[in-house]
Amino acid sequence: MSDCPSLLQRLRDAGLRPTTARIGILQVIQAAGACGVAADEVFRQMLLRGTRVSVSTVYRAIQQLEFLGVLLQGRSEHSLRTLYRLGPAAQATEEVRMACRGCARSVALPGAQLRSEVERRAAEQGMHPAVGALVVQVDCLAPQTCRAGTLARPAS
Repeated sequence: MSDCPSLLQRLRDAGLRPTTARIGILQVIQAAGACGVAADEVFRQMLLRGTRVSVSTVYRAIQQLEFLGVLLQGRSEHSLRTLYRLGPAAQATEEVRMACRGCARSVALPGAQLRSEVERRAAEQGMHPAVGALVVQVDCLAPQTCRAGTLARPAS
């Protein structure tokens, strides 16, 4: 599969070991494309592909991947279900990006100062940020111009 190296690299960039479950989850979400896919559908698709995995593993991995910026979440217009899509690929460890949860359009920010501030604040709280690339999830201000397709902005 030609997508394996980029999916494996996304996991490695996020500091995660590329397990069968994580790779399978990313493959299903990548196959869904811009439409996104719900967590329960990821689980169902993995079973149909022959990947034995528990539903709790799928939900836990999706939550972790979203936290690390590998996945973005949005809501479908019709059923208001949470849908997941691949986030922007990390360019550099020092980079900070803003990415729309609806259309995944992303913009690089001047990251050195922002990254050092996040790390300083984390250290003050006795924490160490475990992030590679830092991705801030945002919503496009004009949903009619958002390239989200079937995704809508979540209700506030």
